[in-house]
Amino acid sequence: MSTLFRTPSFRSWTASILHKPHADRDAVCRQLQRLGVEISTSWPELPEEAKQSNVIIFDADSGHDAQFPWSIDTHPMPMIALMGSEAPGRVEWAIRRGAIAHLSKPIASSGVYGALVVATQTFAMRKASEERIAKLETRLACRPQVAEAILLLMQHQGGTVEAAYRLLQDMAMNSRQTIETVAVDLVARKGGQDAGRREA
Repeated sequence: MSTLFRTPSFRSWTASILHKPHADRDAVCRQLQRLGVEISTSWPELPEEAKQSNVIIFDADSGHDAQFPWSIDTHPMPMIALMGSEAPGRVEWAIRRGAIAHLSKPIASSGVYGALVVATQTFAMRKASEERIAKLETRLACRPQVAEAILLLMQHQGGTVEAAYRLLQDMAMNSRQTIETVAVDLVARKGGQDAGRREA
């Protein structure tokens, strides 16, 4: 089922442009100004305050890693590459640097809005996917504690594995936590009680 697409507004957004003074940079600035975006330009390096920008637009033809105030595996905001070259090395570098949309040089009188929409939507979807993966990894890492917590509940409450798991679910729901968090806490408390008995 398709969802209704809402036309985004970028008014009051901030954009940092990493590009030397050039007609292409001027064309991007004019389009951003029409959209109500606040602009800062820099060359040859992005300043630290660029970390607060909503979007980064950078020259992929002359760019290199040292221009950015964060590591290459960090993608803190949507990034748009300005590309005049289709050399595989330049394209691959722009993607590694975090570009999720691009504008072809020479920059025309339009196109920035579409690139902003693609970049921001793709960035949001990527972040959501990363969060889902992180949650799944956490759940997988906690499976031994969940199993141990179920065994503890069976020892104290009696009953079947299914009944102990339902009890664990109820505990999680009542405390508004995940089953994994409740299980880890339960096992940790059990471990503390055992240590206290050994010391006594």
